[in-house]
Amino acid sequence: MSQEELRKQLAALREQGLKFTDCVKVFGVPVDTNTYALAAKARADESFDTLAMDDDAVIADTTLGGAWVSCWMRIGNAEASEYRNTHLLMTVDLDERGVFKAHVDDMDGNTILTMSNEEDEDSELSLVRDGFIKHPRDTVGLLVYLKEMGMAPESASLEIQG
Repeated sequence: MSQEELRKQLAALREQGLKFTDCVKVFGVPVDTNTYALAAKARADESFDTLAMDDDAVIADTTLGGAWVSCWMRIGNAEASEYRNTHLLMTVDLDERGVFKAHVDDMDGNTILTMSNEEDEDSELSLVRDGFIKHPRDTVGLLVYLKEMGMAPESASLEIQG
C-alpha cells in the first residue's frame, strides 16, 4: 500500500474519531525505556511550565546525530492571541447591482469586521466614501485600515474569496 493510500486511510479514521493521542499510543514507546526519551523528559522537567511529555513518546531518527522526541509545548492564551488575526480572510457575500456585502474573519473563524452598503443612502460603501479604501475589494487598503484600527497586527495578511 502506498504512503498516499495510508494517509487517506488515516484521514478517514480521523473523521471517524481517531485522536492523535491514539496514534501516540501505537507509535510511542514508554519514556523510561528509551535513552532519547529519558533525556527529553529531563529537559521537559526542567522547564515544566512550557514543556510536557506523555508517558509514551514518539521517537524519530534523524541524520543530525540523535533523535526527535515528541513533547508538548504550552502556549498561554495571551501569547496565542497575538497571532489570532495574523491571517485574515475577507469573504464577499454579495456584489451585484450596486450592493456590496462582505465580512472579514480571523483564523478562528470569528468575524472582526462586516461591510455593507445595503442601507447607505448614497449606496457607496462607507469605507470607500470615507477614503479608507479605493473600492470594495481593495484588500491592501482594507488591511492598512484594520492595522490602523488595532484590529490586526502589523504582521497580518489578508486574503479575499468570493
